[in-house]
Amino acid sequence: MEARTAQSAQVRGEPREAHSLFDLLSRAAAAYGEKTALQVNRGGQWTRLSYRELLALAEAWGRELAAAGLAPGERALLVAEASPEWGVSYFAIMSQGATAVPLDPQLNPPDIAALAVRTRGHVWLVSNAVRARLGDAVGEARVFVVDQFASAPAEAAGEAVRSEVNGDDVASIPFTSGTTLAPKGVPLTHGNFLADVRALLAVVKVRREDEFLSVLPLYHVLGFTGGFLAPLSVGATVTFVERLTPKALLEAMQETRTTVIISVPRLMILLVRAIQSRVEGSPRSAQRAFAVLLALARVCRRLGMRGLRAALFRSVHARFGGKLRMLVSGGAALPSNVYDLLDLMGFTVCEGYGLTETSPVLTLNPPHDPRRGTVGLPLPGVEVRIADPDAEGLGEVLVRGACVFSGYLEDAEATARAFHDGWFRTGDLGRLERDGHLVLAGRADDVIVTGGGKNVYPVEVEYLYRDLPHVKELCIVGVPDAASGGDAVHAVITLDDSEEPPEARRREVEAAVSEISKGIPPHQRVRGVHFWEGELPRTRTLKVKRRQVREGIGNRE
Repeated sequence: MEARTAQSAQVRGEPREAHSLFDLLSRAAAAYGEKTALQVNRGGQWTRLSYRELLALAEAWGRELAAAGLAPGERALLVAEASPEWGVSYFAIMSQGATAVPLDPQLNPPDIAALAVRTRGHVWLVSNAVRARLGDAVGEARVFVVDQFASAPAEAAGEAVRSEVNGDDVASIPFTSGTTLAPKGVPLTHGNFLADVRALLAVVKVRREDEFLSVLPLYHVLGFTGGFLAPLSVGATVTFVERLTPKALLEAMQETRTTVIISVPRLMILLVRAIQSRVEGSPRSAQRAFAVLLALARVCRRLGMRGLRAALFRSVHARFGGKLRMLVSGGAALPSNVYDLLDLMGFTVCEGYGLTETSPVLTLNPPHDPRRGTVGLPLPGVEVRIADPDAEGLGEVLVRGACVFSGYLEDAEATARAFHDGWFRTGDLGRLERDGHLVLAGRADDVIVTGGGKNVYPVEVEYLYRDLPHVKELCIVGVPDAASGGDAVHAVITLDDSEEPPEARRREVEAAVSEISKGIPPHQRVRGVHFWEGELPRTRTLKVKRRQVREGIGNRE
């Protein structure tokens, strides 16, 4: 198997020598004591936990879990919304040398019960909201409601007993979101997580003064590793929000003076729309002034003057709290118009790439030199290889490193398919640029093969048609073409919410598609346009389900 390979230097100067995730918390508590670790504002009242309090509560509730029968190596379900109490719950499980099974609190009760059976989890930690929906689905499981975990248990459950844990022990078993009905369990060890945290912190210089705004669910591995473990390992503060609305996010950013957000594109889009809505609701003179500032910012960008761009848009920065120094995006491709607007206004936007199976971050654009259109360089200790590259250097992305898992939960067949000579097969297509930056081109199973034998990559086509008017979401799929014997490129579009009549917007979109098509290679041209009512179907990690979209447009015709 021919390949191109990129590898970063090994991690040096690791921030902590923790040997487990609970050890990470113990060291942080010793170093940062009374500094706020986790906080949330609920109806105007702050709940705050210092590092010392977080450790003490985790130990106390860990003893409660042990008294309920949770033994080292056993599994406990954690089904709750992101909050300080979630953090206490997770570390309580870790304190007993047990394994956490973090699940989406929006799952249906039968699905939660089924995953409990698969993981043999007989202790469940759930939020009040989840408990109210579970009903009889809990069966004989011992259930703890985590909303009370911000306070110590009413009665001590005995002496603290810590189980010895090493890097090879499993810390979490998240489940892949995917598009199938049978998500796969992904055992991730303490060593996997610690390796990824250390590699991340070698590229992104997080400080104890940093204020992280947590906008991803903590069952999402990016939210857990990047937005929870990494800041806690260096003494930063993590703030949670109860509602992911533009208003709630902006209020939290202003109140805490947020410095770092790790997110997925959908939430970046929310912030950009908040800016655009404010501009559109302003007087004409203010709208013209904003356009002039954007024009000036483009000149500054060509000259490499990011600081001046931020000064031009100081009012926007102030609306975001005035201290936001970094936006990290992963989970899916960030729309180019969103990246452009944030970049023009002087925000540092770093796109990265990873998977649940890799703990999750594999590559990241360094904050001092983010490059649009790539997902960055491999993290220290991570190797990236392109298998069987074609003439343009495109092939399947293979990876290996200490952050990569060793196999799926009780699924030897899936594990065998996932690895090739010790390299994990990501299923993603990409190419490595000469300087080692990785450029993604979509999923291997999303490739559209035309009747002429040309391979068309949906992500590339979406980029070519990125400037279509009135488009809220764009998804490129292949549709069988009887005339050519292959697949034709089709666009599935959801319209924006502008006041112009829908039929007029559709005509404008179709005209723009025709115009753009004149300037691109024939095999990449959109041959059919479909308008989708409502939002496109997505996985729990907000990736578009192309197969479901393809089936959807077939059913509508």
